[in-house]
Amino acid sequence: MLFKSGPFAGIPVSDAFAEAAQRESPVIYPLSAIGWPAGLQPAAIPLGKYAPGTRITSGVCAKADVLVILYTDQETMAFLDVWTGRPTWDAATQARWCPYAHNFGKIKRWIANPRANATLASGAFGRLAAMSVAGKSVVLYKSELHPKQDGVDLPFVPVIQQLVGELAPGLVVTTGTAGAIGSRLDCGDVTICSASRFHCEKQYPRYPVIDRLTRSGTVLASARAPRFDRQWVQYAAAHLTRLSLPGLEQCYQRLQRLPGFAFVTRNTLAPIIYLTGRNPVPGPEPMVALSADDMTTDDTSNAERLQPLGIVNETDDAFVYFAINQLPPAQRPACLSVRNASEPQVQHAPFPSRTSETQIVEVLKAIAGTIYGIYQYCTTLNSAFACWGIVAGL
Repeated sequence: MLFKSGPFAGIPVSDAFAEAAQRESPVIYPLSAIGWPAGLQPAAIPLGKYAPGTRITSGVCAKADVLVILYTDQETMAFLDVWTGRPTWDAATQARWCPYAHNFGKIKRWIANPRANATLASGAFGRLAAMSVAGKSVVLYKSELHPKQDGVDLPFVPVIQQLVGELAPGLVVTTGTAGAIGSRLDCGDVTICSASRFHCEKQYPRYPVIDRLTRSGTVLASARAPRFDRQWVQYAAAHLTRLSLPGLEQCYQRLQRLPGFAFVTRNTLAPIIYLTGRNPVPGPEPMVALSADDMTTDDTSNAERLQPLGIVNETDDAFVYFAINQLPPAQRPACLSVRNASEPQVQHAPFPSRTSETQIVEVLKAIAGTIYGIYQYCTTLNSAFACWGIVAGL
């Protein structure tokens, strides 16, 4: 039996990560006013010539310097808190975004559960809005399709290809929460990676190469080298991520009321933004976003053998890189994965000798899911700051 709706639609209801996360509620800590550098505050702009809320049923008639892909409601709320000062993703906010429905009738047959949420049920893949930073146009796409949830035909892939082809961005940013791989990342730290790797269990008949990419451990790199001045990412790390500390403290206090979470580090210093090629995460794990098609977790025993494969564990980014890399070379933008650690590497006391590997993994997933359920919003504030730094530096 699968979840039919909600953030884990399409995931088995028995999944230990999803079960644990659903039992918790995220700490929502809206930020106070942000002291943006002069001329660099994000500002809302029209999406091309579309009026707010216009349903888009053909190719998007707008151009973007950057396309930012958002996923869960909580991630979207945190992103909007940073970029607009309004941390809401309610019906009124959604009504101002433009539903993206181009070729929905054609692609719908590939969606396993086309009624998983209200947007899909209305005949749209997600919603679009536009922002500007330092004169650069940024289109935000809140996707209601998610590779791990929508079936083996992967409707997410052609939709991303459509959007990239229509908006012609120079850069695509895929962003949100992730689990830490290795011991160096704390909750709220951010990784900016220019490569991703599949870690899939399912077979995808329309895209059989994904299985080969998983088995070979092939890294999917950005089609073009992302070019931006790093100073504003460094500014975000030095001056802005500290704004998340009061919210992270509330997360920590709530989590510590539960037994078994003493290993989670209290945030006393500003979370760090790690950037490939500038200040990568120290340690043996590669600066690669690892994309699974189920809920996976790293722990100190490396039970799921994730540590040689990447530095963060999520479920979307390799599918974005894959979609882009299937386009004609001239149409491929640069791509970056911006991921915040919503849970650290899990620690657990030694298991009894007869404990099966499956049982161990389920226990670890439940621990990670509990942390994620509490920390998901407040940690994502820092990914939003990192995204701002990238765009400001273009």
